[in-house]
Amino acid sequence: MKDDNLKMIGILNLTPDSFYDGGRFFDDNKVNVNKALDHVKSLVEDGADVIDIGGESTRPGFKPISADEELSRIIDVLKKIKENFDIPISVDTYKPEVAKEAILAGADIINDIGFLPDDMLELIAEHDIKYCLMHNRNDIKCARNEITITIEELNGEIHEKLRRIHKYGIKRDNVIIDPGIGFGKSNADDIMILKNMEVLKAHNYPVLIAVSNKTCIDYVLSAGKNERLEGTLAVTAKAFYSGIDYIRVHDVKANKKFLDMLRAIQ
Repeated sequence: MKDDNLKMIGILNLTPDSFYDGGRFFDDNKVNVNKALDHVKSLVEDGADVIDIGGESTRPGFKPISADEELSRIIDVLKKIKENFDIPISVDTYKPEVAKEAILAGADIINDIGFLPDDMLELIAEHDIKYCLMHNRNDIKCARNEITITIEELNGEIHEKLRRIHKYGIKRDNVIIDPGIGFGKSNADDIMILKNMEVLKAHNYPVLIAVSNKTCIDYVLSAGKNERLEGTLAVTAKAFYSGIDYIRVHDVKANKKFLDMLRAIQ
């Protein structure tokens, strides 16, 4: 049995087009800050350890938005969360200019989908902030059931990304790795990675698994986007027994109760 230090990251999508809950916090095409804060309150009460804010959907086929638009969605909410809650905040962005403003507003973690521009890495090193490094084969197109990567190739590519970011002076203690479920991979690839998630611990960095309601669950269960909780909980169980450090989920309450029961009976 691995030591259980599994922390839960609650998702706050401040986007009109995220695959699962896009538009939930919008009124008249603008983010309703009070609605967003009410959701954060629920996430905290339900047991979230971190809140992850996203202002741009990065689902497959997403349409990029400007940095100004992304900032208009997240910054006021981020500041209000820092004023009202004592909880670490992660900001999900790949844009250095958005990351900079988020850090100045109090963000504790930058959660990057893995393009690794020089400006981003210099910024993270300068501000000595935690950085979630995602593996992303963003230029790969593949069928749902096609295997395009092995766990050894995945770990090798993560290793090369780690070497690159440390050249910029990013401290080892500030790095979290994410295998990037659904990013430049087939559903079959995603299931293979989940089967072998404990192998990711070989890098000796904290590992984040983000699978909540994703299409790899539909691939196995033929379940619509609102019917994937059981699949998400199965991944949470695997993460628990594999010594994973973070899970990123939409339904914090269900995952927290599930983990509490696992901890009671392990």
